[in-house]
Amino acid sequence: MEDSKEKKVKNQFDLICPECGVGNSKGSKNCLVCGKNLEDTVAFLEDDSFDLEISKDAIIEYRKTFWGDNRTGKVNKYSLNKIENVEFGPSSRFIFIYNGKRIVLPLKEENLRKIKEIKKF
Repeated sequence: MEDSKEKKVKNQFDLICPECGVGNSKGSKNCLVCGKNLEDTVAFLEDDSFDLEISKDAIIEYRKTFWGDNRTGKVNKYSLNKIENVEFGPSSRFIFIYNGKRIVLPLKEENLRKIKEIKKF
C-alpha cells in the first residue's frame, strides 16, 4: 500500500522548443516533436507580439500576428557579437544597437527580468 505522504515526482516541461513551441523536459538535447537541437537555446520567451529565442550566439525574434496568436513567418536574427549598448527600460523595454540601428523590443516584465538574469548582456 502506497504511503499518501510520499512525494510525487513531477516532470517539468519548461524548455520550450523555439521551432514548434512544444514543452520539453529540462536537459533535453532535441525537441520531442520536431527534433530541433535545443542545446544551443539559452532561453525561450513567449511574449505578446513575438517569441524570443536566446541562443548561445544570437537573439532570434519570431514575429506574431497583430492578435499574437500565430507566427507570421518573419524572423529577425541578431548576432550577439554585433549587439552594442544594451539598455533595460523604460516601460519594460529591451533596447540595443545592432549594425548601427536602434532596436527596441517591448517585453512583459517577467521576460525582461529573465533577460536581465542572462549573463550575456
